[in-house]
Amino acid sequence: MKRLLQLITIVFAAQSFMVNAQDANYPNRPITWIVPMGAGGTSDVFARTIQPFMTNYLGQPMVVDNKAGANGVLGEDLGFNAKPDGYTIIFSSASVAANPFLRKTNYDPRKFVPVIYLGNVYLILLANSDVKANNLKEFVEMVKTKPPGTINYSSWGVGGMGHLATELLNIEAKINLSHIPYKSSPEAVTAAISGQTQVTFQTTSLAIPQIKAGRLHPLAVAAPNRLPDAPDIPTVGEMGYPGIKIDTWFGIFLPPNTPRPIVDRLNKAFQAAITDPEIKVKLEAKGIYPKGGTPEDFQSYFQSEMRKFNRIVTEAKIESESK
Repeated sequence: MKRLLQLITIVFAAQSFMVNAQDANYPNRPITWIVPMGAGGTSDVFARTIQPFMTNYLGQPMVVDNKAGANGVLGEDLGFNAKPDGYTIIFSSASVAANPFLRKTNYDPRKFVPVIYLGNVYLILLANSDVKANNLKEFVEMVKTKPPGTINYSSWGVGGMGHLATELLNIEAKINLSHIPYKSSPEAVTAAISGQTQVTFQTTSLAIPQIKAGRLHPLAVAAPNRLPDAPDIPTVGEMGYPGIKIDTWFGIFLPPNTPRPIVDRLNKAFQAAITDPEIKVKLEAKGIYPKGGTPEDFQSYFQSEMRKFNRIVTEAKIESESK
């Protein structure tokens, strides 16, 4: 028995040595970077902006693989079930924290291994010319004079941040805007311009060109401070609704049980990418604001986001697609 225990100890020690050696040599082959959204979207643009830096920093190709479907669920599921060796990483957005409350998933997002909070894109509430309000405060006052449900808003789909942001506005302002979902942000914007809907929350990169062209006007930006590229747009807090804290954020996750040395290696690499002066300028020009931090920082933020989305879905009585 004593000899058997010694053999078992030796085997475990050898396996541990091999795992540690593999981690120390990471990476030594190409890395697949799953982006659970379609090509050309903000997630894809963000990933491809920092992809060359990551490839150079890690010394191995980092291949962006778009796996769009079900508001990110398809790509997230593939990433969740990948081998936890650091050669498949998931570039996800805020939808990963909302999806469990809106649709059936075959994975538990809480079991993802968080790497880093990369950055975010703020949302601007846009209105068409039929809306005579100049800001969010005036808009809420106007809505309250109308019969419930007579003012419509468009979004890029159920569970998208534009949808959830407006439902949070409904909750905080005690109003009742009716949701008309579309398949994409451009379609939602077109609906607002044409008068099919009256307002829409959109990312700054899409909203600001519409504002400059005079097709839609801004009511407020859901950001803690006024934006450098849109200093004239008041924040939701300035308009009396500091509780509307919602944006499209992006972060890196790994499959469950990925070893900590790999997590730390990737955290360091992505932190270097988003703090590189040249990349930072490119991202901010696209309305993307880099964040960064430790895996623990991201884990704490991710959990708080899940609690927030659970509250919105529950209070707004948004029906899950799985029902």
